[in-house]
Amino acid sequence: MERLLGIPRRRILALLAVVTLVTALAGCQTAFDGRPWVEVSDEELGSLLGMYDQDLQMTWVTELCSETYGGREAGTEHEDLAGDYIAGLLESFGLEPWEAAGMSDYRHVFDLPSDEDPSENIIAVLPGKSRDNYLLIGAHYDHIGVINGVLHPGADDNALGTATVLEMARIFSQSEVTPEHSIVFVLFSGEEKGLIGSRALVEHLKQQKLDDQLVLLNLDVIAGTSGDTLIVFDGGYRENRVWSEKAKEEIEASGIEAEISRTLAGGVDSMRFTEGRIPGITLVWDDLRATHPHLHQPTDTPENLNLEIVDAATRAAIRVARAFAMR
Repeated sequence: MERLLGIPRRRILALLAVVTLVTALAGCQTAFDGRPWVEVSDEELGSLLGMYDQDLQMTWVTELCSETYGGREAGTEHEDLAGDYIAGLLESFGLEPWEAAGMSDYRHVFDLPSDEDPSENIIAVLPGKSRDNYLLIGAHYDHIGVINGVLHPGADDNALGTATVLEMARIFSQSEVTPEHSIVFVLFSGEEKGLIGSRALVEHLKQQKLDDQLVLLNLDVIAGTSGDTLIVFDGGYRENRVWSEKAKEEIEASGIEAEISRTLAGGVDSMRFTEGRIPGITLVWDDLRATHPHLHQPTDTPENLNLEIVDAATRAAIRVARAFAMR
């Protein structure tokens, strides 16, 4: 059939190809697409920032870096203890297991690609006005454990990120303002073994058919020893653009420098989300090589964190999370 109603066959095939492409792109859209940003009042934002307690945040960092948790290597009893500690805190904030994702507990168990014991992500949800869309606020809590008999505490990588997610969970759960979207607090494990926990969660969420209702705000190594810039890593995924630009705007409004980057010297959990065509960005402090000299070293201790940077990065992250939760 060379012509149909006078239209050349090659023209018909070209039109069909365009329709197929448009349909495919529409299938990549999320429930957030096209939604306007909701203005957050200065009073409301000030209330949230006023609830921030760095002493409490650092108490959690110090606890997670203690010998009790043995460097939090995934698949070990020390990771189990750390997971229990984190789950207990989330429960104490009145947060719930994520039942809409098929979870009856705070633990999402997954296998590691070896003979090690299974590992687990720790997850809890704060219901919002809309139960259809979810903002995931995440950080990995595992680290590299004990090497040659020497404890690697992992304060910057990533006990601080974990404690910051916990502090945001406490703040948002105790705030009088209900977020527009439900907020899911996710503490990943298996990150140091190849982003395994985030990959397992993405696979689970796809099975639950929730992958078009999500966006991830991830925190990893957010307080180096120096520097002045909070990096918004989006990996170049096209669906990230609106989120990364908004994050940059909120960070700059907090009074520190911000930069959007599509490359990073290392892996972060948001990569597994964008690989699965789910929007996700990661906040990272400045240059990984230049401003994080203790990374993966026994000297990555709470004492070596720059508390001024901790304060600045945390306040910026709270602003970004609040903006994302109101879109």
